[in-house]
Amino acid sequence: MVSPSDTPLRRRALAAAEELLDRLGGVRPRVAMLLGTGHSSISNQLKKRTVLQRPDLPRGLVLAEESHLVAGELDGVPILVGDPPLAPHDGHGPFEMTFPIRVLRAMGAELLILTAGAASLSRQLEPGSIAVVEDHLNFANVQPLQGPHDAELGPRFPDMSNPYPVRWRKLARDVANEIGINCLEGVFAAVPGPSLPTRAEYRFLRRAGADLVGMSLVPEVIAAVHSGLDVLALVGVTQFVQVESAIPVAIEEMLDAADLAAPRMASMLAGIVARMSS
Repeated sequence: MVSPSDTPLRRRALAAAEELLDRLGGVRPRVAMLLGTGHSSISNQLKKRTVLQRPDLPRGLVLAEESHLVAGELDGVPILVGDPPLAPHDGHGPFEMTFPIRVLRAMGAELLILTAGAASLSRQLEPGSIAVVEDHLNFANVQPLQGPHDAELGPRFPDMSNPYPVRWRKLARDVANEIGINCLEGVFAAVPGPSLPTRAEYRFLRRAGADLVGMSLVPEVIAAVHSGLDVLALVGVTQFVQVESAIPVAIEEMLDAADLAAPRMASMLAGIVARMSS
């Protein structure tokens, strides 16, 4: 028997995708969503729902939180909603973190929507607001494409000049404007975690061009672009960082901001899918 580590990545992804599609009755998702903590309430709005718990998932397909997937339809659009990908600060490697992206692409998904929480370095991006990621800085020390190259998965040197297509960013902001949500674009800087950056590091990130700082998203985006997926990344702003003062981050305030952003995120996701269906 061939062990998973001996099986080419593409073959493993195809096998996992076929297993999931079989459990879902052959319905291929048009949109895949991997949503951060508190953002997955949209799964309750899906029609014809099928819930796959951890024991139902193919071997090697592990997500954060409780590792479950919810499939269904929203406004006639087939959707697959999952927990956020694994995080590098929990000790997971690039393969484990990005394998779900490969599987989603193999299932037929065209658009990957990622959400996360992040700190703001811009006064225009207030706690509780939603930001659309327009570009990123990869300081997470994770590059998922390193290692042996498989041309069937994607190009050796994928172009990353436009990882977040303008059409989806514009759609997200149009939806936000329609439903009265403050939504601006920003550059997202990924850091390894789990410790928060120092004031000097925040200052460095701000001077490097970052508007938002978090511990996720970027490795998954790289794998998605490599796989041929379109990407839309939305961020719930959890706090504004005052880099000039040594004020500790109040976790309670971060949680309050996350709670404020969660229903706004759900409304935006539903509105984006509704626009896609029309």
